[in-house]
Amino acid sequence: MKAIHGLGFTSLIGICSTSFHHLLANAWVLPLKHHGHQRGSLASSAVDEMHETVTKTDHVLRTLYDPPPRVDDALDDASIMTRVLNGTLQTEEGSPHLLYYEVHHRIPVDDVAGNVDSLEKLANPKTNRGLVGLVLHGGPGAGCFPRHANFFSPELYEYVVLLDQRGCGKSTPKGEVLSNTLSLLVQDVERLRLHLFKDDATPWDCILGGSWGCTLAMAYAHSYPSHVRSMVLRGVCLFRPHEIDWLFGDPPARDGSPIRTSNLRDLVNGNRLENAKATDTSDLKRASQLFGEAWKGFCNGVNVSNTSNEEPAIGRNRNALTQYYHRLLGSNSLIRAQAAQTWFRWEMGIYASGYPSKEDNTNETNTELLVWDPAEQMWHYEDAKVCNNQSVYTTETNLVVKSCDIQSLRRYSMAQGNQTEKDYISDDTTFILEPLPIESITETSETTAASTHSKNSSNSTFDPASFIPAQAMLTCYYSTNDNYVIHSYRSFLSLSSMNKSWYASLLPPTMHSSKLKLGPKTTTFPSKVMTLPPCIAIQGGLDAICPPDTALDLHDVWNELELRIALGSGHSMYDPVIAGEIVKALDRFGQALLNEQKDMEVKETFC
Repeated sequence: MKAIHGLGFTSLIGICSTSFHHLLANAWVLPLKHHGHQRGSLASSAVDEMHETVTKTDHVLRTLYDPPPRVDDALDDASIMTRVLNGTLQTEEGSPHLLYYEVHHRIPVDDVAGNVDSLEKLANPKTNRGLVGLVLHGGPGAGCFPRHANFFSPELYEYVVLLDQRGCGKSTPKGEVLSNTLSLLVQDVERLRLHLFKDDATPWDCILGGSWGCTLAMAYAHSYPSHVRSMVLRGVCLFRPHEIDWLFGDPPARDGSPIRTSNLRDLVNGNRLENAKATDTSDLKRASQLFGEAWKGFCNGVNVSNTSNEEPAIGRNRNALTQYYHRLLGSNSLIRAQAAQTWFRWEMGIYASGYPSKEDNTNETNTELLVWDPAEQMWHYEDAKVCNNQSVYTTETNLVVKSCDIQSLRRYSMAQGNQTEKDYISDDTTFILEPLPIESITETSETTAASTHSKNSSNSTFDPASFIPAQAMLTCYYSTNDNYVIHSYRSFLSLSSMNKSWYASLLPPTMHSSKLKLGPKTTTFPSKVMTLPPCIAIQGGLDAICPPDTALDLHDVWNELELRIALGSGHSMYDPVIAGEIVKALDRFGQALLNEQKDMEVKETFC
């Protein structure tokens, strides 16, 4: 194996009469060919398939599972069917929030015939049920969608739980920022666990968190390490100040000389790493520097200058973001709708920029992966394609990993620790007591004219008063008040080298065994206890919303984390390579956890 050792927001909102749900489900989703879920053991003959003599053209990318038919549809040849139940959950006393959740029960046909109570079976771990997966959506404020359940194998995960976080999706009130912080969201995840499971000690088997959902998943695992058995993270985000500054920070004033962006433009344009120049991102700190025209439109939407006279500082120089805050969270519905429109254009423009351009107009997908293998403590290249639509085993390539390959993926940082957050980390509970007050924005002549036109137009179907752009509102609220909403988790999420004992876990299941099991912990530091669950992180190399910097920083302090970087992919969980990697990761954990449960049952039988 040729390798090197020890290198050590999402935002999709609907505008006007177009629904956010429709946009997410259709407009910004890459098409995928769905394959029906396979019956029988996914773990069977796992080693044999690695030795099959097949050409690379015979290999495929894993795809989402087809949802089993609904119980009401009653197909004769189905072995598994779906029963979807939903409910609401009260939050703490004095909170206005009512949480909405869905439970997707992939129910064996025998249970359907026996009229098994789905929630009763879920609540009792002694009913010999399958695994339970939990989806933590991005944003903040994106909400969950039924399609999220399709990443989980119906044969491995009998239950998939979707939770709409405070103020979004079908949770109410929509767009509400009162009593809305990371700490409260963590308590909501725990509140839902206690609500669904009779045994207080029953953990979530696997949490799938995407983008902002990674932040929530990490915070939950940090607070309740025994209540989650495994995690899969996609588009790694920890909501640190310089991550917010990357996306929403004002660019620094420049003297007219070009920005030294290293190979970043090459990466955004889809060029291979070996064609890139030596890395130098010392001048690049903000997405606004890279996407100047889009940033200009973003600033014009709130009438602020698109440049700054100051050098960028972590957590400062957020003039445009602050103006959006007053407009999106203010009381004027028309101003809110107009601000949401330009907010959407900026964030979606950055989101879309992550996809590589194809000058040859081919449909070929870049399936290269750069993988940190925690079991062997080394990097290597893999191809994301597998032998068949059951396989979890990718193939290593002969490419040699160089240190500059990894460093070249960073967008705005050179290495962990170069950007200090010490001014934003505090154990003082009085630090940042309240969010920024919302200022009233006076209507301009253009706003007044637009309002008059909206009221007088007989063809208008858009009512600004009924339009609540929850994701834009909540993302803006959390980004503007990051110290307030993240406060109690700031030290943990900062990945401070002073607290490395926080980042330790068992290894994810190895990819080179017919009987998948969770691996041991590789580090031997006495101070490091297994404070986190085993985890596989999947990152788009071209992700411009959550650049690879954070994933690499997390790897630097958590070597038991398996990091899989899809070099040709952006931010979307529906990108063909990203989607396949999520499915494979969930399959690996599912097989390993079920094998672990079977081993425990055997031991109990003989004890």
